[in-house]
Amino acid sequence: MRPASIVIGPGEVPKLVVSLRSRESGAILRHMLGKLGRGCASHPLMTLGAWAVALVLAWGIGIGGGGTSNNNFTLPGSQSQVALDELASGFPEEAGTQATLVFEAPDGGKVTGSAVESQIKSALDAVKKLDDVQSVSNPFDSDASTVSKSEQAAFANVQYTKSVSDLPDNSQVAFGDLQDTAAQYATDGLSIDLGGSMPGAQPLPINPALVLFSLLLAGVLLLFALGTGWSFAWPIVSALAGVALGAGLLRVLETAISVPTISSTVAVMIGLGVGIDYGLFVTARIKEEHELGEGRISAVETAVASAGRAAVTAGATVMVALIALLIFQVPAINAMAYSIAITVACVVVASVTLLPAILGLVGNRTTRGAVPFLHHKTDEDGAGTAWAATMIKFRWPAAISGVAALIVLALPALTGSLTLGPLDNSLYPPDSTQYKAQEIQSQQYGPGYPNPFLLVAQIPLGDQQAQAQLTSIVQDVQDTDGVAVVTRPSANSNGTLAVFEVVPTTSAQDPATPELVATLRDTTLPAATKGTDISVLVSGTNAVFVDLDNVITDRLVFFIGTVVLIAFLILTAVFRSILIPLTAAVFNVLTILATYGVIVAVFTWGWGLAFLGVPDTVPVISILAPVIFAVIFGLSNDYEVYLVSRMKEEHGRGRSPREAVRVGHGRGVRIVLAAAMIMVFVFVSYAFQPGTTIKQFGFGMAIAILIDAFITRMVLVPSVTAIGGRAMWWYPGKAKPVAVSA
Repeated sequence: MRPASIVIGPGEVPKLVVSLRSRESGAILRHMLGKLGRGCASHPLMTLGAWAVALVLAWGIGIGGGGTSNNNFTLPGSQSQVALDELASGFPEEAGTQATLVFEAPDGGKVTGSAVESQIKSALDAVKKLDDVQSVSNPFDSDASTVSKSEQAAFANVQYTKSVSDLPDNSQVAFGDLQDTAAQYATDGLSIDLGGSMPGAQPLPINPALVLFSLLLAGVLLLFALGTGWSFAWPIVSALAGVALGAGLLRVLETAISVPTISSTVAVMIGLGVGIDYGLFVTARIKEEHELGEGRISAVETAVASAGRAAVTAGATVMVALIALLIFQVPAINAMAYSIAITVACVVVASVTLLPAILGLVGNRTTRGAVPFLHHKTDEDGAGTAWAATMIKFRWPAAISGVAALIVLALPALTGSLTLGPLDNSLYPPDSTQYKAQEIQSQQYGPGYPNPFLLVAQIPLGDQQAQAQLTSIVQDVQDTDGVAVVTRPSANSNGTLAVFEVVPTTSAQDPATPELVATLRDTTLPAATKGTDISVLVSGTNAVFVDLDNVITDRLVFFIGTVVLIAFLILTAVFRSILIPLTAAVFNVLTILATYGVIVAVFTWGWGLAFLGVPDTVPVISILAPVIFAVIFGLSNDYEVYLVSRMKEEHGRGRSPREAVRVGHGRGVRIVLAAAMIMVFVFVSYAFQPGTTIKQFGFGMAIAILIDAFITRMVLVPSVTAIGGRAMWWYPGKAKPVAVSA
């Protein structure tokens, strides 16, 4: 007898339909994650034990290896790096790092005179005795006086025998010794502050109270989002564990490569934000499954297979965007990318292993301890679905308004005001010794004194005319517009290398300073060395960052194209759609441009800058610019994946495309908004940390999430997806519901 034929159509036995779609994207990943979640929930103590062992091993190896961060930037192949390498091999006495002791007599006093001058000389004698100090200049030397015209200030250069990374604990011990020694000679009549490259390599301080306060606010938001006392805390626990593991692995990384001091701060900031978000996605889905009657283990399995897949996909996109930073081939940027990617990977793993284990122990108690006024509707009549319905009804005006808003916000960046700037001591907190030294030098001598150029002259061995030619070259450099002072050259023992400093008339952050670097390299020095066998290389802080900016500019388009393409491929594989990842890529780029626009308006134009506690306007910090792009692009996909996954589920259950948007987006938007505000709280806590560098990064991240959540995800995603309708889910050769014989 022929078996009956049963056609499974839209809305009928949806799980069977999904399982029979052999080409349904992510089916294998969902299955694997579901089994992983089930395993962790079934064996929670074993999972918790494995995490404890991993934490102990990571921190044990990291601490045992003595890894520490530093700001010893290198840029292989650049002119500035070639000059430093030449010094290291041919003139090691001048190759070590430097510090600057800046003396000031306040209230109109003078540093000259028997008492104060003797006090300064005693301080210099004490500094000479410190470990790894090679020489200390005398500010009162008649041949190289560094006493200001007002005689209110003086400075002395401290030359070390080693680079920053070769000093104990990456110069932190040397800095502490120098600071303690100088403090012994500081009085009410004489201030002593520390500037230069070695103090500038020290880690920026972090106020833990601000981070703790942001976590408390995150807990309150989680309570509002999840609505029960038994569910709200676990995303924070999961995120903290993931960040702790990532921090331990970062210590291990520091034993192998040079990692900028800001990397750990940024990695923790990003890790806390995304870790709590991913934990919220998973916890909310587990709680929802319990409310629908699922058992302890099956609820975890379903949640990890769905919300966990969204977390893994979003995290993978963040990591891929970060790894794409390797395109620039800048060691400091590479190290930052590794640091953040490692931490993101750890919080992703925590959200699909540690969190399921914890919630496997908690079971259906996640639905208990409900706060009476925080009851959340699980049907289709909540505020979220009402908002989605409004966006669908007014889809064209909403889409146009959303795009227009992003373009308006991006205008400061699109009008040519987006410039890149270096890391220097002006970015330290105003009450730090580094910032004070920079300010005193700038005010008493000129804005270029804290960051002179370092010029390295390569001279053929035995060249009898070299001295006269070098004198002429120095004079030509002195006559260049924008040059304030040129110091007397110092030569190595065989006369093949000579070093001298050039003080610009402008600060490191002034756009005229990198222009002077270009003038010296392209015009002044080629003309001055013409007809000689001498070549002169320009290095120093300003030149290093000019070279860095050139590398970033030259490879930026390729980097952006690579990130967008890889993210497009990932989302295409996950959603089996062409238009969904295409619109996501366009929206993400617009969101990033809008974010850069706001950063420029605040930090470069100065709009509201005083509110953040930043003393002066600055450009976008060059080492952060590509990292900000990569992180924002990756994070922008977090909410895209979560919301579109919910819409895809509803579409797979047979709902029409617009109804899938209404229900899927409506049910997911509450969690997305809560997750976004949690991330904003975490990032804002860093926007108010000491130091302009971390302020710019924290502020930029907070603004990016606000723009992404409230314009891109709340307005553009539902309206544009509704406009696209069925075409949004089209994919070449995509399978349709099948007939099954029973």
